[in-house]
Amino acid sequence: MASGLKPISVELPQRKVLTCGSVGCRTDRPGCGAWQGGAMRLRDLLSSEALPGLPELRLLGGGGHLDRPVLAAVTIDLPDPGRFVSPGDLVLSGLAWRRKDAGAGQCDAFVRVLVEAGCAALGAGEAKFGHVPADLVEACDRHGLPLLAVGVEVPFTAVTEYVARSRAGARVGNLAALVDRHRRFTADRQAGAGADALLELMLAELDLRAYILSPTGRQIAGARPPLPEKTASALAGRFLAAERAGGPAPHRTVARSTAYSLFPVRTGPDAGAAPTDWLIAVEADCADWGRERVDLVERLARLVAVERSGRDTDRTARRSTAGRLLALLEPHGGGGPGGG
Repeated sequence: MASGLKPISVELPQRKVLTCGSVGCRTDRPGCGAWQGGAMRLRDLLSSEALPGLPELRLLGGGGHLDRPVLAAVTIDLPDPGRFVSPGDLVLSGLAWRRKDAGAGQCDAFVRVLVEAGCAALGAGEAKFGHVPADLVEACDRHGLPLLAVGVEVPFTAVTEYVARSRAGARVGNLAALVDRHRRFTADRQAGAGADALLELMLAELDLRAYILSPTGRQIAGARPPLPEKTASALAGRFLAAERAGGPAPHRTVARSTAYSLFPVRTGPDAGAAPTDWLIAVEADCADWGRERVDLVERLARLVAVERSGRDTDRTARRSTAGRLLALLEPHGGGGPGGG
């Protein structure tokens, strides 16, 4: 490392409240990662557990912005990186764009473009120069951009994979919390969001297209545009065949060159397969998922079953009420109007 440049020592306390500090990122806009409970923060990259078996990343500047959300990591070695950077990105650079004979203006221009694009932080590789150049440190400090030193022993791929895993885990965790909250509300009879709302959670948080289908293939809820009738009918038929064959759920199939995973919506917690069961058809191959994501969709299926049970109970209650009203209107004594 260049003379006079020392890593900044910072305390890393756990904080419950996360605010978005990314330049160019409005915290009130829908979908901002700062407002998703499990969003990864810049401070997480400095943890000793972030890159097992590898040297830790070192903070060279920007210690006051460690609560910025990190939504993705991208590797860039172009002198004008702006069009490749999105708000919340951790930009990793091997500094191939920096010439030794260039003045401080080159680093200043590079950093300014990152800040204008909403970059969360810059991770500078030390392989080219053996350290992070002083003019880059000064430019980041001047523009308020956090700067991390990435040692020669740390491959950029390890950092990008860690960010990707953390981000995916946070999204699944957020959705799991929302599903659990809905389950408690349903138990307290405060819900009523319906199957559409449950599917909307999954579509929004896991980037999946899903449909709730009846045994005949009628779409009850789900993504728009709806499935073509022939496709929905074929999926329902394959689901029933797989259930009759006794194969373990979820069932995997392909329709019109698209992979689907079919999850049963059981009528009871211990109920076996029934020809009246609904199904959730997810437009994805669950063989590519981790166990956590499969469990989450199965929990959603159980919640949809609760919604269906409530719907059926309401329908039965309305029919019973209608029957009692008709009985009250029937003439007594069987004489008809004017009789008796």
